[in-house]
Amino acid sequence: MVSQQLFDYIKQQSQQGVSNDEIKKSLLANGWSSTDVEEAFGTPQTPVQPKKRRWKKILLIAIGVIVLLIVGLLSLPNFLNLFAKDIAPINDSNLSLKVITVSNNENAYFDLIKLESAIYEPEGKSQIILDMVAGKTWDDKVAEEIVSRNIQAFGYFTEAANKPKFQDPASADPVNITPNAVLPAMNSWRRIARLSAIKALYLSKQGKDKEAIDEALNSVSIGQKIQESQGPLIEYLVAIAMKGVGLETVQKILVTSKLSSNELRQYAQGLNQFYKNEDGLINSFKGEYHIQSWMMDALASGDKEALKEIVGEEESGNPDISKKIKDNYYFQPNKTKLLFAEYARANIKSANESCGEIKATEIQKLVPTNPAKLYTEENAIGKILHDVIAASLTSVSTKKCEEDLLVAGTQTLLAIKAYKNDTNNYPPSLNDLIPTYLSSVPQDSFDGKSLKYSAE
Repeated sequence: MVSQQLFDYIKQQSQQGVSNDEIKKSLLANGWSSTDVEEAFGTPQTPVQPKKRRWKKILLIAIGVIVLLIVGLLSLPNFLNLFAKDIAPINDSNLSLKVITVSNNENAYFDLIKLESAIYEPEGKSQIILDMVAGKTWDDKVAEEIVSRNIQAFGYFTEAANKPKFQDPASADPVNITPNAVLPAMNSWRRIARLSAIKALYLSKQGKDKEAIDEALNSVSIGQKIQESQGPLIEYLVAIAMKGVGLETVQKILVTSKLSSNELRQYAQGLNQFYKNEDGLINSFKGEYHIQSWMMDALASGDKEALKEIVGEEESGNPDISKKIKDNYYFQPNKTKLLFAEYARANIKSANESCGEIKATEIQKLVPTNPAKLYTEENAIGKILHDVIAASLTSVSTKKCEEDLLVAGTQTLLAIKAYKNDTNNYPPSLNDLIPTYLSSVPQDSFDGKSLKYSAE
């Protein structure tokens, strides 16, 4: 029987140059039958090959796949850029700002910026001052020190209150509204409002009620002017805080006030001017969009200052960085502007809604939570910027509503005090204040109905 051993021997001898006849003789001499030998020489040699181990082949395939994946990932941005297509420039004309012109002589801004170097606060008395303003405590010595040491600061504050307008010069021209614009020291404005409240309460305790209310209303008047101006959102929020301090101080003074009913009535009617300032809030939202739009253009052009905010100072100096970020698959300026424009319009809509209709909105996150998906996400950089910058601002509109309610409450208390002076009784209803003390019953800004009142 022909075996693999026989085939192997014949093959080995042949490779060594031994002739077929010699191989046959050797096989026959070693006991192989002539039949098997002849058959082995006459049969094509198809020896059974042993199975090779396949792990080497599998490993090579795996390595090849990994290399292809790495090459694919590295080249993916270039590949995706072939499909990058930004939208046409958006129409954001309804979010544009105007150039505002206010003469220096009429601008309260220039009085307020003098406050930072003029304000005096007793060292270590910050909490006592806050408690005094809130009506939790009173310290005559601290009050006297504040009033006597802030004559110049209070003078600047009164001058600002008497100016017809306020306009931060950095926000007067949209060209100058950029992230690099220098903001005034607004903390000094909040501080002077608190110190002014202490002065007002100090005057009231001396029986000087008219001077006291006039002092408290300085904060309200200046806050209103700031709100009516074209400025950043932070200025608007500071103005809300200033107005709140002033109005709450007026309410505290009313408790012991000896003002005549005529004086109280005039103050009540004078508060009508402090309701409407939605336009200022809307301008603040537009200003926020203006800065965001500027940032998108700056990033697209490779502006180093803008790039520092995104990629860090070291990378922003890389001359190739603008190529990496300018109008490609991962950053498309116009699409990003559209995201911020829609965000601004939603905030403006909230500012125009009645307070009862304002609903807290949660800004939808646009960036995929899966990092792998982010690598293939179109306009990924624009969406990241949106998620980082955009935040729900409905609370700002709500603060505006709360402020309107505070104006209405203070106005009504003034009118009630005047009515009581004249009749020695509280009015049975707020309608009894019309038209002598108020032109109409103030509304609750949250439900649009008349303020709730009980004579008891």
